[in-house]
Amino acid sequence: MRLKHTLVLTLFILISSYSFSQKSYSSVSINSESEILLDSLWVNPSSFFNINDQNWRSLCKNLNEVSIDDLNDISERMFYGNDAKIINEAKATEGTLGRLNASAQKKKTRKFNAKIQNDFRNNKKYPNNKVVLVEGDSWLEYPLFLKDITDNLMDNENLAIYSLASGGDWVANMISSKSYQEEYLKLKPDVFIISGGGNDILDENRLKIFINTDPLKKDDEFLKNYIKYVILRFNHKPVPMCTSDFCPIEYYSYENKMEELSNQINQETVDHIVNGRRYLNKNFYRWLVSLKLEYKLFLTSLKKLDKEHFKSLKIITQGYDYSIPNSKKHFGVSMLLENGKWIKKPLDNMGITDPQTQQYIIMAMIFDFNEMLIEFGKESSNIYHVDSRGFTNYLENVNHQKHGSYWFDELHPKSIVFNKIAESYEAIIFNELKHKHKVVSVIKHHQLQKDY
Repeated sequence: MRLKHTLVLTLFILISSYSFSQKSYSSVSINSESEILLDSLWVNPSSFFNINDQNWRSLCKNLNEVSIDDLNDISERMFYGNDAKIINEAKATEGTLGRLNASAQKKKTRKFNAKIQNDFRNNKKYPNNKVVLVEGDSWLEYPLFLKDITDNLMDNENLAIYSLASGGDWVANMISSKSYQEEYLKLKPDVFIISGGGNDILDENRLKIFINTDPLKKDDEFLKNYIKYVILRFNHKPVPMCTSDFCPIEYYSYENKMEELSNQINQETVDHIVNGRRYLNKNFYRWLVSLKLEYKLFLTSLKKLDKEHFKSLKIITQGYDYSIPNSKKHFGVSMLLENGKWIKKPLDNMGITDPQTQQYIIMAMIFDFNEMLIEFGKESSNIYHVDSRGFTNYLENVNHQKHGSYWFDELHPKSIVFNKIAESYEAIIFNELKHKHKVVSVIKHHQLQKDY
């Protein structure tokens, strides 16, 4: 019981410190190990990113001793303090958006039931059929105007999709509702798809917490190391992130190969990400650690619900694409939407008005968000990650379209892009990958499909 209490206190203080942008746990009695973890997180949040980082392993060791109810209890306090309950500021279940989400879910449930009632799970007759449980945000449930990833997967006759996804939802809300636990036990799905994190960072003008309006100088020593980090990660080298005064030993083992590795990727993309990184403060990386923990809660709870079934379950995550800050409204349905409120207007209000700089900041965020999920995927052999970074722009170039023309709004690409992304999901689900990587680049997968 003391261990559980310590973990709850640790995580509460961690997030409380993050929320108020100051270290404020001196009045709380905690053991020395937890205090060291908190100090380390505050000073160096990137030390919790990699699967083999000692700080992350220590945190996970404590987490494994906690029950499912404890995990949900902790998640309810991630952003709202010790006595608060989850507050769905995104209104994913309320108002007009709530009604649209509910209506879309009902339609999908009817289609799911129709398939299941038709002997769908008879493995002898239909060995290729798969049941998929979906939980997530608007990339999996955009209730109007777009054909999202889930909509495209539902077109596959060998897939029965049960969706709990809601446009505008937060990861913390998904965990605390426990809906996925009930349906997981009931359905015993073959695949579990989860998408979340975008609303957690952008809703309620949260973006301002993570941005430094006085950016690092371009010749800052940290950025020189960060360039190496981006190049190595794009080349699938599992290096930790450098700090302002320390770079892990792994970097030096690649020192003689940096030029070769740099030539294998788009250097312009690297430059843009590094430029955007100049504006991100430590709060963003503290937030990434808390989000990684929330994903860990998902994983741990699924294991505890049914250890045997978990062994055969495929879990798929995704980390969005490099969205374009934009408040323009094109003729048509987009005129009815509040485009610009999530990214462009908050950045404008902070005095960051240059469109390229805004784009670079989002690229840096999306880059490191994906890298966090890729590291999370190493926690279990059955986790796959769909990497959509840069795919929308790639598809625009392939189809000779103007840059940005395949974006429906600031956060969502158009249906044609979702359709192609869904193909990567299908390749994972049906074991059709032409390689054994657990990280599936949508760009590379699309290129391979074109070659066959």
